[in-house]
Amino acid sequence: MGEAVQTELFPVERPTPEQVIAAALAHKPVAIFALFSGGDGSLGTTHWAMKNVPGCEVAHIVTGIGIERTRMFVEETCAREGWPLTIIRAKEDCGQDYDEIVSEHGFPGPAGHQYMYARLKERAIEKLVRDRKTKRSDKVMLITGICNDDSVRRSGYGGREVNFKGAQMWVNPLYWPGQSFIYRRILDLGIPRNPVAEELGMSGECLCGAFAEKGELAIVRRVCPRTADRIEALQHRVSNRHPWGWEDRPPKARDDLTDDLFSPMCVNCLKSQRLAA
Repeated sequence: MGEAVQTELFPVERPTPEQVIAAALAHKPVAIFALFSGGDGSLGTTHWAMKNVPGCEVAHIVTGIGIERTRMFVEETCAREGWPLTIIRAKEDCGQDYDEIVSEHGFPGPAGHQYMYARLKERAIEKLVRDRKTKRSDKVMLITGICNDDSVRRSGYGGREVNFKGAQMWVNPLYWPGQSFIYRRILDLGIPRNPVAEELGMSGECLCGAFAEKGELAIVRRVCPRTADRIEALQHRVSNRHPWGWEDRPPKARDDLTDDLFSPMCVNCLKSQRLAA
C-alpha cells in the first residue's frame, strides 16, 4: 500500500498544541504549510497555525471537482489576513483531470477512494513538497485539522499528532483540543466562515463521489447548481461505458480500502455520519 508512515512518539500525557509544534520544529522543516481546504476545521486550524507557528504559509489544492466558491473563499480569506498562499491544481499542475479519470474508470465508489486520493490530492502534495525541498533529507511540515474526536473510518493516520511519509511531515497540533476548540475559536474570534461549508457541512473542495450517498447530489445542487449540472452531465457522458452514477457503487467492487490507507486530507469525507445532521 505504498510507503510506510512513521510516527513521532509522545509521552502518555496528551501534548499541548505548542508541544506538538515544538516536536515537529525540532526536525527543522524547510517549509511549513497549513492545509486550508475551506472547511470549518481547516479554517480554524489554519487561523491558529498562522498565529502560532513561525514561518507558516497556507496551501490549497484545487482538485478539479470542487465548488468554485470554496476556492474563492480561501483566496479571499488569505488576502484579508495577509497570509501567503500557494495553490496547486490537480489538472493544470499535475496532469490529473477528474473528467478524464471518470471517463476511463467510471465514478469511484468507496473502493475507488484511494485511487482518487492519489490522483487528485497526493500528487499535488508531492509537488508542493518537491518544489520546496533542496536536498533529499529535507522535511516539509504539513499542518492539518485532524482531531481525536473526528468520527472517521480508516483514515490511516492512526490517531497520532505527528506522522512522517518520506519528506512529508504531517502535523495535527489541535488533535487533542478537538473540534470543540476549533469551532469555539471560529465563533469567539468572529472568523468569517465559508458559506459552502455552512450549508454543505464540508468544504466542497473535492466532490469526487467516492463516499457520496443517495440524495447527496441534491444537496450539492442546493449549494451550487452549476457543480451539480456538471456532475449530471458527466454521468450522462460516461453512462454507456460505465453505467453507474456519482452516488452509486460500481458493480464490480475494488477492495483497496485497507487499514493502512493514509489519506489525511480526506478525513471529513471519511466521517461515517457527516450527512446525519
